[in-house]
Amino acid sequence: MTYPRTFKLALVTSVLALAAGPLAAAEEISLRMSWLMNVQGAGYVMADKKGFFAEEGLDVEIMAGGPNLNSMTLVATGQNTFGTNDVSSVLFGKSEGMPLAIVGACFQRNPAGVLSLEKTGIKEPGDLVGKSLAFNEGGPWVYTQAMLAAAGVDISKVNTVTVIGNEVLMSGQVDAKTAFVVNEPIALQLQGFDTSVLVAADYGIQAYAETIVTTEDYLAENPETVAGFMRAVAKGWEYALSNQDEAVQAVLALNTELDPEQQRRQLAMQESFIRSDATAKNGLCSVTTEAVADSAEILAKYGGLKAEGLDIEALVHEEFNVGM
Repeated sequence: MTYPRTFKLALVTSVLALAAGPLAAAEEISLRMSWLMNVQGAGYVMADKKGFFAEEGLDVEIMAGGPNLNSMTLVATGQNTFGTNDVSSVLFGKSEGMPLAIVGACFQRNPAGVLSLEKTGIKEPGDLVGKSLAFNEGGPWVYTQAMLAAAGVDISKVNTVTVIGNEVLMSGQVDAKTAFVVNEPIALQLQGFDTSVLVAADYGIQAYAETIVTTEDYLAENPETVAGFMRAVAKGWEYALSNQDEAVQAVLALNTELDPEQQRRQLAMQESFIRSDATAKNGLCSVTTEAVADSAEILAKYGGLKAEGLDIEALVHEEFNVGM
């Protein structure tokens, strides 16, 4: 019996498919972000949306964080595979015995600093002398103290008060406040206030934000998964930064309560905190042991970190830098 050529081709394709066996299922893992869904996580969203995770054989559930969710604890206890947070949260967690391993850092420069209204005339750290500075405990305050010291400013000559919220600036209750400068100034600008910022990183204060961690055991047992995850994340951030309007829309689809204009401005501002000389060499979201060690010194001096016994070289895994 003679079969049509199209039938023969279909038969051969079916036989080859059977011989190859069923397609391997994507590995299911999770990523817990440090905060609520917004463009701070645009690179992860685009890694998923554009299929970069899928290309690595990964099915990644991206999960928002929040004020009552500690991403480091969730990773350390095995509830999430990967997590993101400021390097300070990682180092404090590690000092408390969490089995964390750093595999990347997507914000090379920490967006911590000081926010003021432009009319106050605060343009450099020395301008804070004699002015009132609002703060609350946390990363921005630690890095602000380090910035003032690096700039030779005596903090005792700054009138520090413990209050929170942008309202204290708008009302004139204080002259300046500690802040994350990629989002808080934008909120004021959208209300018609001209702002000025001091960024701790501009004064040599090294501290990663959006540090990516997993556990020591998971890393030891799944190095290829970790490598694939980091390759996809780097691609996702490259795509998000190169296609910002598309990335903003993707994030807005996941959190409809966000202000589109605020998110657009924030993502544009984030780029200078994500790209660096180090990423030009080692790839986006790369990490170095030296930078984490510098952060540990800052946190030990200004943040109360008990750094004794911290093995930074064992904590940081540069082998997953995508440019290496």
